[in-house]
Amino acid sequence: MNRNPFEREKRKFRNLAERVNHLLESKEWENLSVSSRAYLIRKLNSLYSKLCRFFSSAELGKILAAAALFIAFPMVSKSQTFDPPIQNPFGFNPPETNFVSPAFADFDDDNDLDLLTGSYEGNVHYYENTGTISLPQFAAGQTNAFGLTQNGELSFLAVADIDNDGDIDVFSGGYDGIIWFQENTGSAFNPAFSPARQNPFGLTSAAQFAIPSLVDIDNDGDLDLFVGEYYGNMKFYENTGTVSLPNFALPQQNPFGITQAYLLGVPSFADLDHDGDFDLFEGEYYGNIRYFKNIGTASSPIFAAPITNPFGLVPVEYYAFPAFADIDNDGDADLFIGENYGNLQFFENTEINIGINKPETGSDFSIYPNPASDEVFLKISGLNQATPYTFIIFNNTGKIIKSGEIDSQNMRIQTSDLSAGIYTVRLIGIEKNYTGKIAIE
Repeated sequence: MNRNPFEREKRKFRNLAERVNHLLESKEWENLSVSSRAYLIRKLNSLYSKLCRFFSSAELGKILAAAALFIAFPMVSKSQTFDPPIQNPFGFNPPETNFVSPAFADFDDDNDLDLLTGSYEGNVHYYENTGTISLPQFAAGQTNAFGLTQNGELSFLAVADIDNDGDIDVFSGGYDGIIWFQENTGSAFNPAFSPARQNPFGLTSAAQFAIPSLVDIDNDGDLDLFVGEYYGNMKFYENTGTVSLPNFALPQQNPFGITQAYLLGVPSFADLDHDGDFDLFEGEYYGNIRYFKNIGTASSPIFAAPITNPFGLVPVEYYAFPAFADIDNDGDADLFIGENYGNLQFFENTEINIGINKPETGSDFSIYPNPASDEVFLKISGLNQATPYTFIIFNNTGKIIKSGEIDSQNMRIQTSDLSAGIYTVRLIGIEKNYTGKIAIE
């Protein structure tokens, strides 16, 4: 009798799908711990990956029913597309070094994105954007500008306003696993960096290599830290401090469903699917990008099984160092990938629908009119009382342009003083935060 040897695996898959669907229908899913949900999702994806080679997607989809939400096959939005890579774009002149790790920020407060790159020998190279917010052009590189220093062999960079004082600070990791921090003690338009501090804010060293990335992964208003390591593991340091006074908890290894990469794991985060949470893009040793879709929430992340090189991406040379930036101010996140041999590959995001009119955190939040000119109105459905909210408007460089307090009965923000462009609006409430995009004409 010719019996499919995977029928047993198919029965396991059916039983697990029925269990997940029961948890979803009974609302018990939300009561499970993050680790329990992540375990069930990983197991479901593992079985699906085996079975999809021997059974049709229609047959497996009928078994999955609602549990299909957590399977990797529908996780890539068809509207997301990256153009083929352009090497060393916008006048970028690569330094004569290996391991170019890019990081973007507005270091001179002129409303466009400048570029920092780390390097094999540990120096930091600064490339001023002398173009415009929509038409970038990078000047010749400066080595260790503004008091930035070489802090050992290798430098992998993460930049952010970690202390909420209005300017950009710099974190760098290196070969020995130490995280170095240089505070910007200058200003938003005239940076000057203090001497490097080793493992500040309660941080502990990672294993060999330390490749940092800062992101508010739990939606609590402060920046958390992920650190990739040479052997492919990912360390997560939760910021248990505040937006102005960071303090990092002891690290967790490969949390939220992250799986170990081959030899190298380089983290970068973006919300390409406009669902209000951050997805993980991880560079690998062989130049691939692994995409982990966040199928949890903005506050409780859970990452699905990884997909390699989605959205039309292709491998680069050995060691892929990804960084996202809306370099052309068109409202979507473009991707830059540094390589082992010093080049920088640019993948323009040619997303068909950037979702300007689609709220990023669900149908209960909306912004109108959109596009706008003089003012915008914010709406959260289901509110029957004057709930207080803080609003923050960011430009494409992540800089805070406008902020203040409003309540749910008077959610009107004047925007006549904003320049034309695409902005992110964040509402911070007592129980829930919301995020959306507005276009100002």
